[in-house]
Amino acid sequence: MPRIQVCSCIGCPAHDGSCPQLSPARHCPACSAQREQQRGSKRQRGYGADHDRLRRRWKPKVEAGLVDCQAEVCLLPQRRIWLGMEWQLGHTPDRTAYRGPEHKLCNEAEGGRMSHGG
Repeated sequence: MPRIQVCSCIGCPAHDGSCPQLSPARHCPACSAQREQQRGSKRQRGYGADHDRLRRRWKPKVEAGLVDCQAEVCLLPQRRIWLGMEWQLGHTPDRTAYRGPEHKLCNEAEGGRMSHGG
């Protein structure tokens, strides 16, 4: 049975103050939709045809288990990205180039560190 929790959104324009909704996900559907709208589309965030093309080029190598996580700090015990693991293309810190495939967890953690000055 999924765990039900209070939506963790605070100050969301979809609600006045904190969100009172219960949800099995981190955010309720209304807050999730609002957050996605604020982020902008994939293209607006800079992930266009070049990104899609590069990801398609890496995909067979990643799925064959031939690629290690390229994150500066890999958070998993083994750097290898195995079949079935979620992965993303990691950027250089200045976002002018791609480093290569990274575990989704590592890529998002690095993005969080960068957005908080670090």
